[in-house]
Amino acid sequence: MRLLFIIITLFCMHSSLAQRGHGILYDSSETTVRYFSPGKIKAYNADKDFQYNRYKEPPKSLWERFWEWFWNKIETMLGTEGGSAAFKTVFILLAVLVLVFFIYKLTGMSKAGLFKRNTGDVSGYSITDEDIHSINFDQAIEQAVQNNNYRLAVRLLYLQSLKRLTDKNLINWQLNKTNIAYVQELQGSPYQSSFSNLTLQFESNWYGDMPIDVTEFNTVHQQFNQFNRQLI
Repeated sequence: MRLLFIIITLFCMHSSLAQRGHGILYDSSETTVRYFSPGKIKAYNADKDFQYNRYKEPPKSLWERFWEWFWNKIETMLGTEGGSAAFKTVFILLAVLVLVFFIYKLTGMSKAGLFKRNTGDVSGYSITDEDIHSINFDQAIEQAVQNNNYRLAVRLLYLQSLKRLTDKNLINWQLNKTNIAYVQELQGSPYQSSFSNLTLQFESNWYGDMPIDVTEFNTVHQQFNQFNRQLI
């Protein structure tokens, strides 16, 4: 009985599915295949706005081509062991030269010291052991101010202070001494701080080629006068 029941159930399900299958609707409408217009495609291909992969860089100038060649040579040279060593040597030498140049400009010193920085100095004076004691500084300073040569006037003020320190036996002036040497000789004296500031002022204007106008000179002149009054 159980087997008969299963057979009858399967038969009924098969009949039901068969009846439903007759109710399926199929689309019988016609389809039309459309193609792109060859003329339109050709027009789009010719349109520069759609030529994304055809961009051309502007021609390089002669200067740009030179630097491109130069850096290619550098890259090729650095690719070799000998070239890399040579480049490092040249770089170190250039760095040393730049450092020496800046030290020279900041200190204003040459091998001859303060008074032999330039043999053809614009001051018109060739400072020697005798000259520093024979120059009429007041007259020379006044002449420099009248000529609006305030940079020279500051230099003369500084030389005048060196002479007065020498006359007071506070420093031992020598031709080849540097400015810092004179400052160090004043260590422990009440004049060292003031003279150190005057030295910096002098070096920035004379050796550093710093421009100075009449207002700035009057301020510097007053500082030198105050220092000189301390030495009286």
